Amino acid sequence: MRRAERDGGFTLIEMLVAMLLLGALGTVFMTTVLGAQKSARATSSSQDLNEEARLALNRMAREMRQAAAIVSVQNPDGASYDASAITSVTFSADFNGDGCIDGVVMSPAPTPTPVCQPYAASNPETLTYCWDPSASVRQLYLVPGTLSGSTCQTPNALPILAGQVTTFKLSYRSNQYLYDDNGDGITTWTELDQAGPPAGNDNGQLDQPELSQIDSVVVELSVSAGGQHAQSYMTQVDLRNLS
Repeated sequence: MRRAERDGGFTLIEMLVAMLLLGALGTVFMTTVLGAQKSARATSSSQDLNEEARLALNRMAREMRQAAAIVSVQNPDGASYDASAITSVTFSADFNGDGCIDGVVMSPAPTPTPVCQPYAASNPETLTYCWDPSASVRQLYLVPGTLSGSTCQTPNALPILAGQVTTFKLSYRSNQYLYDDNGDGITTWTELDQAGPPAGNDNGQLDQPELSQIDSVVVELSVSAGGQHAQSYMTQVDLRNLS
């Protein structure tokens, strides 16, 4: 007697099992691919943010390092520092090396008296770095000259970071260690102020008596891209050309 031959192909159960296995493998594969893409985007975004922040800090440090004087500040470090307030620093520097600031001989005047190049609006020697946390886009701005109002976003202000600046804090230090009241090796502007004349005027503000003795500025900056990948940076700028 001849044996009956089995029908070829898969049974319904075998097909269902195969489909389930393929679906599970596809899900694992897609999850892996999407995770790798997300990780690559996050890494690229973080690298771009690091590079941009590094360039911005290097620029700020390079310009401030040449400062002949700190003209004015808003919201410095200390007990009265407010993370929700506008923070700015205005300084002047002899960028073109003619012995003058914006066409005016520096005080005290060098000998021999220099011949000043005329002021050029396109290349000012008084600059302001300004950050306004109340703005919809928290940018760090470079403002030629001094601030003319209560906002950083003046018509001639230039944003220097594409990412949102979530914090911007400036701390002011002096090498007048005689006034280091707490003995931590750092003389802050508040210690100068509280010491009274000739170091400060004991009015709780960082103004001219203390500004004239500031030798370094510590810049603290936090930046995020699209509300994610926040990065924090800090650098100390030593002011080498103070008059």
